[in-house]
Amino acid sequence: RVVLMEHSEVGPHSFTANAIFGPDSHVSGGEVHCTLFGPNANSHHQSLLIGILWPLGRGNVGYGSNVGSNHTGRIPDQETSVGEGTFWGLGSVIKFPVDLTSAPYSIVAAGVQLPPQRIALPFSLITDGPGGMNQLTPGWLLRYSPYTVARSEAKFASRRKAKRHDFYTGWKIIRPGVVDMMVEARDALVRAGGERRTAGEASGPVSKEKKAVFRTDRAVPGLGANQLTEKGRKIGIGSYTDAIQRYALRGLLDRLVALAPSQKGLPTGEVLRRAGLDRAGSDDSLGAVHIPPPSEPAVDWPIFPWNEASFSDAEALWRHQRQVLVRELPSVLRDDGGGVLSRLLEKCVSLEDDHARRVHESKSRDDARGAATVPGYEDAHVAAGEDPVVLAAKEEAERVREDARIVGEALGASGDARSRL
Repeated sequence: RVVLMEHSEVGPHSFTANAIFGPDSHVSGGEVHCTLFGPNANSHHQSLLIGILWPLGRGNVGYGSNVGSNHTGRIPDQETSVGEGTFWGLGSVIKFPVDLTSAPYSIVAAGVQLPPQRIALPFSLITDGPGGMNQLTPGWLLRYSPYTVARSEAKFASRRKAKRHDFYTGWKIIRPGVVDMMVEARDALVRAGGERRTAGEASGPVSKEKKAVFRTDRAVPGLGANQLTEKGRKIGIGSYTDAIQRYALRGLLDRLVALAPSQKGLPTGEVLRRAGLDRAGSDDSLGAVHIPPPSEPAVDWPIFPWNEASFSDAEALWRHQRQVLVRELPSVLRDDGGGVLSRLLEKCVSLEDDHARRVHESKSRDDARGAATVPGYEDAHVAAGEDPVVLAAKEEAERVREDARIVGEALGASGDARSRL
């Protein structure tokens, strides 16, 4: 039995049985058995999927991937639960059971053999590592390949054909549920380094040596059966922190843009009050986003996007962004010097500029490598400076800068801060 949902396709030379194919999913040439193959997922090459639970899809299966060792030698009673946007690299071998649902948009690199484990570090890169243990770099996509995330966001929006299941195909990548995963992952990385840290702000001295290596989830909850270097740990902390704060500050900017036209000249305190941030330093209902301690088991499906309160409620989205903002930047919000609004706007612009720069750099690296390797590469490929994804990121950064300027002028941010915007 096979169920094909709206605009899904099983192409020639495919073998499938007892499978459900989500909207806008495509399979051609491979085997898919006893699998839930989610929306916008693609498997265009000879590969094997057996016993896969992939409800959020949006990923890709490379040639030769064997995601199907579901038999223990006793009975075939094992499964793999796959995270949204997972990329299975060429020739990867996955030994069940594996859970990647709390590691969305992660890449299992070519040739990697993944033993049974649970990984809870989003946007990660998993590669072969020294000593026979795979190496994981948390937040790698956010830091070194944000072009991939930006292109995916645009691709999922433009390639959607399903109409009756639009709720099951249309949601943002950076949303409350994913942000909560990044917060939990970031805090686990911070704890592993023995740092004293206030939410997303500056951390204290690192107690581990620069060459320290963390092995398995006994050292870092969510690391699975992999190893992590000290450099990788710091990459993860920085990548997650930037993404978390960018999400929250963009929410604040949108809120202030809505206030600006009719509330010109308001004092900063009144602006913060209307945005719901006037009591950020007190122990009130704003609270911090709950992060379970390492001892608490969290083996469960993450909340699906369409079940998040913010999916169809802009106020619910802002409440979550506000909670994250309060947790991440408490010292800024407690500033009594009157520069709160200016500092928040400046931080928002800085993070957006940095994101646009890294999107350009990640595409430029591919351009340089291709031109240095393949004759005529530059004549056949769009350069980073003309790439629509890169241009869209740049335009978005410019829009954020302009919105911050308008808000600063209308709502009373100090002149010194506005000049730096």
